Amino acid sequence: MVLPVGRSFYVTTDYGRVKGFRYAADNGRPDAPVVVVQGGISGTGQLWRLDGSGWWQSLYDAFAETEDLQVISFDYLGGLGGSTTPEQPLTVEQHALAYLQALEKLGVDRIHGWVGGSFGGVLGLQAASLKQGPPIDRLTVIGAAHKPSIQSSLLRSFQQLLLQNCDCEQQGVVLARALAMLSYRNADEFERRFEHPDDALEYLLAQGERLLQRHGKQANKLFTHLTPILNDYHIDVRQITCPVQLVSFSSDTIAPPALVSELEALLPDCDSYVSIETPFGHDGFIKNVADYQTSLSQYLPQLAETHV
Repeated sequence: MVLPVGRSFYVTTDYGRVKGFRYAADNGRPDAPVVVVQGGISGTGQLWRLDGSGWWQSLYDAFAETEDLQVISFDYLGGLGGSTTPEQPLTVEQHALAYLQALEKLGVDRIHGWVGGSFGGVLGLQAASLKQGPPIDRLTVIGAAHKPSIQSSLLRSFQQLLLQNCDCEQQGVVLARALAMLSYRNADEFERRFEHPDDALEYLLAQGERLLQRHGKQANKLFTHLTPILNDYHIDVRQITCPVQLVSFSSDTIAPPALVSELEALLPDCDSYVSIETPFGHDGFIKNVADYQTSLSQYLPQLAETHV
């Protein structure tokens, strides 16, 4: 059983010192097959925790019963975890190279699976296209595409404008995060969940305040080192030779289904495409794990052996 507790480690790369976490069975082999799991820009390598408060806790059940496997996840350089913050923001390609280099230094010579949600999915596509570092046998991309949608780029641009025009940096972070949360969800969900716009506004601002309270000045890095780079990337996915599984969400405005379908057409080997109806928008990659867990378990051989 893969334990919901990760052992932390640090690796120095050409791009900065990376903090990561390794999840394995208590008697797991150090050379057991490796699956990399990466989440969104606000995520950390602490995917799962005993108290259920891990960043991507809902994904744990997909891996829990697997014996001969180790899951590795990294804090993002310039993100909210323990990795260092480069003086200048890295590109998407540099991020992918940093984590591939970290895996090499850990002695990983093959990535049996890469499961990426949101930014983690973008990085998976980039890593698989580079032909550098450990090869990736199978890639699952959840709520992500090979380039940004126009609407998501506009929303991120408005976040930058908020930060630049707020007299108080902390207030800028709160408003930028609130706008981000608005873009992650769907209009139908807001109608269903809130009786009045003021209630919805209070919820969004509370999410911004929560980010600030948890991470202090570090929260600003999301909008200086990670968010902007997602406005300027384009991955040549025709270079990807491994099989790819795509998961999209009907109400996602960050990685809309039309853009994911475009990605599907460009990929040399799109093994499966799972489309999910959900009111949760982009957050479907966290909220709707139960709807794609079976497909994911069947797609990754290391999980399929356990879920026959």
